[in-house]
Parts: sequence; C-alpha cells; structure tokens
Amino acid sequence: MTSANGRLIALSLVLALLSGLAGESSSSSRSFGNRQDGLTESEARGRDVWFNETFGGERFFSLILPGPPFNLPLGFEAILRSDRATRFDQFGVLNDPDCEAGDESTGNLDRCVDPNATGVVGLRRFQYGPLTLYGFSCASCHAGLNPENPAADPNHPSWENIHPTTGNQFLQIGRLFGANLSPHDPRRQVFQSWGPGTVDTTALESDHINNPGIITQVFNLPDRPFFDVTLNGEAMRVHRAGHGGEDDVGCELAALRVYFNIGMCAAECMVGHLANGPGGTQTPIDRDQCRRDCPDFQRAEAAVGDLCAFINTPRVPLLRNAPGGEAFVDETLVARGRRVFERTCASCHSNGQPRPHDVFSDDLIHPAEEIGTNSCRARTTNWMAGQIWSAFSSDQYKARPTGGPGFYRDVPLLGIWATAPFFHNNRLGPYVGAPSVQGRVAAFEAAADQLLNPWKRDFLGSIQRTTDWIELPSSSGAVILPAGTPIASFASRNPRDPSENLCPDLFENQGHYFGWYLFPWDKRALIEYLKTL
Repeated sequence: MTSANGRLIALSLVLALLSGLAGESSSSSRSFGNRQDGLTESEARGRDVWFNETFGGERFFSLILPGPPFNLPLGFEAILRSDRATRFDQFGVLNDPDCEAGDESTGNLDRCVDPNATGVVGLRRFQYGPLTLYGFSCASCHAGLNPENPAADPNHPSWENIHPTTGNQFLQIGRLFGANLSPHDPRRQVFQSWGPGTVDTTALESDHINNPGIITQVFNLPDRPFFDVTLNGEAMRVHRAGHGGEDDVGCELAALRVYFNIGMCAAECMVGHLANGPGGTQTPIDRDQCRRDCPDFQRAEAAVGDLCAFINTPRVPLLRNAPGGEAFVDETLVARGRRVFERTCASCHSNGQPRPHDVFSDDLIHPAEEIGTNSCRARTTNWMAGQIWSAFSSDQYKARPTGGPGFYRDVPLLGIWATAPFFHNNRLGPYVGAPSVQGRVAAFEAAADQLLNPWKRDFLGSIQRTTDWIELPSSSGAVILPAGTPIASFASRNPRDPSENLCPDLFENQGHYFGWYLFPWDKRALIEYLKTL
C-alpha cells in the first residue's frame, strides 16, 4: 500500500465517523419569498437544492483540501467574519437577506435562522460533532444580483434583488482560494489572475492548465438547441453546455459532474482519481462504484431531476424591464442594428427561432484558432477519454482531436447588456464593478466598443503578471521569479515535462474580430440592438 493510499483510507474512515455524527448533510427547508412565483412542486424542490445542497462537499473543502497533497486551506473565515456592510465590495459575494450582522458574541459571524446558513448566499455551514465545515451550493456562484431589480446597496440585497441563475459577475473567488497563502506562493498569484466572475473549474481536479472561465448564466434553457449524441453508445438528445460544449450529456449528468467538482463523495470516489504530484495521471470517476459506496451520490442522483426542472424556469433579465432601462437604448437605431446583426452575427449567434425563442446562439463549436482568442479554457482535458470527468461527456466530445488549442462554443447573447466584460474569461472590456443599471450598461458599451474596434484594446495590459516575487518549486531546487513575471509563463506547466507550457497564451483579451470592418454607424446601431436582447 502506498502512503498516499494509506492516507486516503484513513481519511475515509474519519469521514465515515463524522458522517455518523452529522447524519445526512441536507439543509433545512427554507422559504425563498417571492423570488420565483408559480413553481411546481418539483421546481420548488429543485430551487431548494440549487440554493442549499452541497451533498457532502463540505468535507472536501474543510477536511481534505487543507491537508496533503493539496495544502490549500480556503479563506472561509476571512469572508464570513468580514464586515457585512462592505462584504460585497470586498469579495463580490451576496449577503443572505435572511441573515443579519453578528457581533462579538457570535465571533463576528452573521446570525441566521437557518442553522446551515452562513450569511452568504450559497455558502453553507455544517456541524460535524465539534467541527464546523463549509461547502458550496450551486447558487454560491450562479446566483447574482438581479439586473432588472438592482439593490440600492449591493451589500444589502433583498431576495427580490437576487436572480437565481444570472451568474455572479462580481464574485472574487480567487480571493477565497488564495486568502491563506503567502504572496510568494505561485498558487496565490495564479488565483489573483482570475478575473471577477470567473473560476477555474479544473484548479482542484487539476488538468495543470490555468483556465479560468466565466460563471455561466442560465436563461431560457428550454429554447436552447438540442443535439443528438451518444454516451457509451446510448443515444441521447440534449442541450450542449460548457465553454467548449464539454457538459454535453444533458442537465442531470452535467449537474452531477458539477457536484463532484465542488467536493461530493471526494474521499469515496473522487480524490483517488486525481493526478497529484509530478508524473501523476488522472483516471475516470466510476459512477457505478460511486453509487455503491457513497450515499451522497445516491441522494444527488435522486435530486438532479428536480434541480433541472427548476433551472428550466429562469428567464433572461431585459434592459427594458430594468428601472430607467429604456433611457439607455437609442430606439431610432435598433431596427438598423437588427439588420446588421442578421447579416453579420446571426450565422453563429442565433438558433433560427423568432423571439422570444431565439437564445441568440446555435451552440455549435469552433476551433479556438478560428476565433483567434486566448485558448487556455479550450485546452482543458478533464472531459477527454481516460480523464477524471470522461463519464460526463459524450462519445462525440471524446472523439475530438486532442493536444491542440481546443474548441469554443458560440455563447448565447441573451442578457449581454448585463454581463460585461466579455469573452470566456471576462477579459474584454474594463471591469466596472457596479451592478446598477447604469453601471452594467457602461460596462457593456465599453466592452462592445472594444469588441468591434479591436485596435482600442490594451493587449499588453491584458497580460496578467505577478504582484510579488514567487518561489517556484523545481526538481533542481526552488526558482525565484520576480514581480511582474507573466503568470501564463509558469501557471500551466506540464508536471511530466516542466519545460512544456500547456497554454503559452499571454494576451487575455485577444480574439473575436468579427465585425471590425463595419461602418461606424452600423457598429453604433448594432450595439444599440444588442442592448435589447
């Protein structure tokens, strides 16, 4: 038995004992006010799962991740003990409207009626005997401030100010990951390179590529195009999801993959498949083995049908429905902008349906080289054959060529007025950081201007660099790199061959030059039309 396997078995026994203390880690039932009216019973159950459930992921984040081989204690306490009145400003998280600020008697933790609530939407607390563990629900990332109903103060939202699936464009998740690391630790510098509203979903189940991507929005899902795929030869008709169409086997399986990503069944059927250490290789998660050995997976399988029923319900937030939104659209240009869009953009950004059923994407995939954009997110390998999440991608996805810059999916443009900056990494356009209607429109107009006029982009300024010197581990001894070192020069090293950079792209705002040739007045009209989507 290797020492790593011995540690894993010992940890599994400890977690089994803790599970006995705590029972199932399901959260208590909560009321969500009138955030979603008219839900069916299944959709309402799915809403509760979306906001509350971790399916045991807290054991991964609080017990496994801080120890070897990860050695990554997350900054839960830094967020939860921060001043509630400035918490959104500092971290971009959403304060739970059902909680209130604590004081010295609570250790400066928020007071909440729900015993599993922490004061931050989607960040959940569980008591395992004397231990307090923290985990994430889907809403921790995918719920965001409602563009149609902005809060007067984003630090103090009501439930009416929170949209369940708009994606948190302001979330500074890199600060959570790096809070307890030295500024000289290269990991902290990598985490700091993640733009607001992005996360590298392969940072923990590592593919050794620094590839942060936007926290996706989920709007008008029933209108999205369907695709015929197979999984192990079994035919399926599904929506395509993921930046490159990775999660292309339907909502239920894609949701289960996400729960593995956020720690579900880590000791029982996830950690043992990771590629930890130099020369490590991944192996696929075995769903049958996990179903047999992990009760949390069985609970998740039983719940994802309701979860998917719920995420089929949210509709896109429209600028015309936001307070004062109509004043930000030049209606005299919209009709012309629609015609420009139809002849210039619709070949990719339309599903061929008239409104309200056009999601403004065909969900097809294209080589990253064709788009000319930063390729790091497209190079992910975790869904490929033999890799950790291969049981959650289609046969067609796994048949794609590997080793190149990969593929990107045509993203839906619904609600684009509210979700700037642009691109898969939120790096096109300035980060305004203002969730007001005026702030979102300002961010959109600045990003759209750079999209259609690429010579206005600061390409050199898009290169993410270290803010301090770092100590980079090496087989021949530590290597010191100075402040200002491009993060892309070291963040994606191949552990089997450290001389190989798995994604050497430095410029983060390059690509998608379609439409640069339009006349200025057509660009202006197109921007006005895009505001109405």
